[in-house]
Amino acid sequence: MQMTTDTKSTALVPRICLGMGAPEGLADFLMQAGLEVLPFAQKHLAARYIDFVGAMPSGVPLLSIDLSGKSSRISRPEADFTTDNWQNAACFIFSNVLKLQPPLLTTDTEMLSMIRTAMSVAPSAVPVIVNGEIGSGKQSMARLIHSASRRKGILAAVNCASLDGPDIGAEAQPSAGLEASNHLALPSGVTGGTLFLDEVGELTPMAQLKLLSMLQGAEAHPSATDASVPVRFIAATNRSMVEMVGRGDFRRDLFWRLNVFSVELPPLRRRTGDIPMLARHFLRQANPRRSLSPFALKILSNYPFPGNIRELQNLIARLAIAPLAAADHVIDTPDIRRHLLIHGSEAETPASGWKTSREEARRDMVLRAIAACGGNRSDAARKLGITPRTLQYHITKAGLSKRRATKVAEAADPMPAAAVG
Repeated sequence: MQMTTDTKSTALVPRICLGMGAPEGLADFLMQAGLEVLPFAQKHLAARYIDFVGAMPSGVPLLSIDLSGKSSRISRPEADFTTDNWQNAACFIFSNVLKLQPPLLTTDTEMLSMIRTAMSVAPSAVPVIVNGEIGSGKQSMARLIHSASRRKGILAAVNCASLDGPDIGAEAQPSAGLEASNHLALPSGVTGGTLFLDEVGELTPMAQLKLLSMLQGAEAHPSATDASVPVRFIAATNRSMVEMVGRGDFRRDLFWRLNVFSVELPPLRRRTGDIPMLARHFLRQANPRRSLSPFALKILSNYPFPGNIRELQNLIARLAIAPLAAADHVIDTPDIRRHLLIHGSEAETPASGWKTSREEARRDMVLRAIAACGGNRSDAARKLGITPRTLQYHITKAGLSKRRATKVAEAADPMPAAAVG
């Protein structure tokens, strides 16, 4: 069994200090995330001082946030993060302080709702299942729940795909308060922690039985509804557990014990408004000297990112160090075309495959082809094996049409990134 321990979770609650200009509601939001907000007089005790006005106090690690927004003339380019949404700023702060990778950075209403839901259920001891596609941030959400729970123990992660039934009891160390026989558990002597079951849908039948026995032991504890329970369970999966139960691939009794509360992480393609913000954030971390052109950001926003935030982060990491088509430091359309990962089987789907694909597959195919061609609809149509008129029909049918850009914008871009509208 492979188990990793989040040793940072054994430390005291992360402390921050909010400087002048902090918006109303920010401190409460951050405290719900498990952070301790210190008064200004104690800023020297904080792990991070959060600046909003350009002040640079010495002797404390600094995070500078510009709340004026990108479009403001008084924006501060030296700020670590720029936004006009204080909840977005809160997500940036706790992602940075808790070292969440990938960060839970969003302005999307659905994603913010999931974050608030996770923080609200965190103080209880009930098991939680985090559902989401690969790369959508399930482990980061588990870390946030553990932090918001303010549990004193560690966060230990188990890779369920690596578990081999007969070896579970031999390799895992039982936690105090649970029976010592054949149980998955936190490292020996640790109580009050969280056990994160990554990709729980990959558990073998024997491992499922072992986990069920452990959950039954936790339920028998007299304080099972309190945060003093020896271990709290958070499971994550990218598979439909309901379908697995229906097929008999996952134990029904185990599913209902784990699925007391569920959090559904939306894929990146459902929150495309976050893509430019995330791309700029990742690029600033990797190479602050470079920037993304508006046309490059449009192409990124139109790409479905099947690998979600992880794929976007890896793409930006490549763009941060690769030679650029232009002589300056601006990442533009040709650079995106060169480094955006389009699998051959997806980019070269024949006409017969096009005609038989379902609507969702057609939509993704359109987006991928247009992104691969830098926004050029004629090239995208040829790649798909259809005429430009047929491509436009499917763009309209899939609801991807937008207003055409102004003639000035079209003239400025030799390969229009707004080709889906």
